[in-house]
Amino acid sequence: MKFPWIQRDYSWLKFNSRVLFEATDPFNPLLERLKFLAIVTSNLEEFFMIRVAVLKRQCATHTPIGPLAEDPENVLHTIVKEVKTMLKKQYQIFEKLWDELKKKNIHILIHQEDILPYENELKDIFEKQLYPLLTPLSVSKTHPFPTLKSGMLYLVVELAASPSHKLAEKPSLSFLELPTASVPRFYEVHPNVFIPIEFIIERFLDFIYPGYTIQKCGVVRITRDADYEHQVDGALDIITSVEQNIKHFHKREVVKLEVSQGLSEKTIKTLITHHNLSRELVFEIPSLLNLKDLMGIYEKSSFHDLKIHPFAPLLPESLTTHKNIFSLISNEDILLFHPYQSYDPVLWLLEAAATDPHVIAIKQTLYRTSSDSKIIQYLTLAAENGKYVSVVDELTARFDEKRNIAWARHLQDAGVHVTYGIAHLKTHAKALLIVRKEPQGIRRYVHLATGNYNETTARLYSDFSFFSANPELCEDVNQMFNLLTGFSLPQSWKKIAIAPLTMKQKFLSLIRRETLHARSGLRAEIRAKMNSLADEDIIQALYEASQAGVKIELIIRGICCLIPGIKGISENITVKSIIGRYLEHSRIYYFFNNGEEEYYLSSADWMRRNLDRRIEILFPIENKNIQQIIKTIFDIQIQDTANSWILQANTSYTEPGIRDPKQQRDSFQDIYNYLSQFSKTPKKL
Repeated sequence: MKFPWIQRDYSWLKFNSRVLFEATDPFNPLLERLKFLAIVTSNLEEFFMIRVAVLKRQCATHTPIGPLAEDPENVLHTIVKEVKTMLKKQYQIFEKLWDELKKKNIHILIHQEDILPYENELKDIFEKQLYPLLTPLSVSKTHPFPTLKSGMLYLVVELAASPSHKLAEKPSLSFLELPTASVPRFYEVHPNVFIPIEFIIERFLDFIYPGYTIQKCGVVRITRDADYEHQVDGALDIITSVEQNIKHFHKREVVKLEVSQGLSEKTIKTLITHHNLSRELVFEIPSLLNLKDLMGIYEKSSFHDLKIHPFAPLLPESLTTHKNIFSLISNEDILLFHPYQSYDPVLWLLEAAATDPHVIAIKQTLYRTSSDSKIIQYLTLAAENGKYVSVVDELTARFDEKRNIAWARHLQDAGVHVTYGIAHLKTHAKALLIVRKEPQGIRRYVHLATGNYNETTARLYSDFSFFSANPELCEDVNQMFNLLTGFSLPQSWKKIAIAPLTMKQKFLSLIRRETLHARSGLRAEIRAKMNSLADEDIIQALYEASQAGVKIELIIRGICCLIPGIKGISENITVKSIIGRYLEHSRIYYFFNNGEEEYYLSSADWMRRNLDRRIEILFPIENKNIQQIIKTIFDIQIQDTANSWILQANTSYTEPGIRDPKQQRDSFQDIYNYLSQFSKTPKKL
């Protein structure tokens, strides 16, 4: 059955256009605009590695896409056309930002003639830092075409041998991998004067290729397919499978080729032919390749007045005075909203669990952790202190596989029992269970979250942390860990719902209950906030609820395949996307339930991958005070005018409305002000 639907890849491109808008918004400080420009490039890279790779396979098999059974070739052509339009706009924005930065005395030298005054400094950098790292890879009869790594920048040099060249082989094409894994992409040769590494190397190519004349030179970058399944069978365990996929990543199909100006058409055709790529997937870039490296300039810059003034992290007042965090959680459930409120209590809880002699066991899921994770440090300490520690480590969290394997081995060496979830289901649930022996007997404590156990992203993503000692909730979480480590299927859950077992059915039943209430003439409301909405069954149920008269308010940052505001179908549904200071990552689900309101938080979006192909958790919030906090935060975001994009029935998004700081409703600032009323800046316990 066909129903109103936005193809998910088109929706994602619209999301990235909203991010790109932030790079143009004069209300954003200049360096923040540069940061958003870098984020757009990073987003597009991942989009090609995953979604375009999938589309190419669907084109090969002629597999129709989505409920509208769209032709994959048409979708791919449309996507590529849109991306090329977006890239053109992106580089126009870069030129404007480049000029504005120069006026603020931040100089990114993107023209060869601009670097001439720094000849001595560049020669010193080249000879001492760069030349020892460079290996020219020339193509000849005895030297095959080099294997280019996904995401790396390469100087491509077109050569002509001089008459004095005495070797039999005289290659005309050579490659130099830019060693940006070891050195900066941009060298700060003077305070706030940045020169790209490729300009420095290009300046001294004669030193690398004596006996040749440099005919042409340019920069290329390829992107490879990163969407693959890890095969687990009797011969391979999961860690071996992941390692083999990482090891062979350089052999995967190329899905995008970027080339800078300066290369001949002959060289471009050689690159296309060698990588078996259609011309459509070649992107000619008018300036610097890989603008996501601009993030390094943003992070290094000391021009704090050109960045958003950071919020000082807050804490509920009770957490600033209680030193025994177990006692505090025993007395009441606790909710924190990061990064407005500090992530420290999560670390305090783990540190206390690792050192408290009364703690017997710790069980935790890990999906994406930071490179210098204190969480790993405390889990290691707990094991070394003789506690039973069990970790479900999701090795296949995309792009974090190497780090997760390293942490898994580190934890195993410390005595932690490490497992890897259930085959073909990513463990995306965020859960921590602590078992403690107390005078009244064994007591359990849980921390559940909408975001990862990652101290770094907790400062950038908005997410909820929930702490509780509710016995039924703790028992459910314990059964979830039994499922993950022992494949034990519980007969029932008292509080939580788990994907892919019960969560989708739970959501559908909650939506249909509101639909029945509306049909009976009762007030019926649904409010939900998530990253993406793309599950066909959920969208169909929401359409039916709207037709019955249910008021539905959705806050969806990224992909939204549902179309609101269609008369007779979705006129009771509104959708907004909030883009700004923090990445909106939390998931809230609210159902009016004829006045017996129900609030849920979750690790899952309303997407098929979350509901059908991942281990996810949905948990209720039953404390009335905490419900009020969630309601107020949702209300503030619904009233936002400064950062909100409204999805229309024609599938376009209206830009943020009121931009005057004196009149606008900025949900980021308003949430911070709200939480400040009953919070303080944190003190270390």
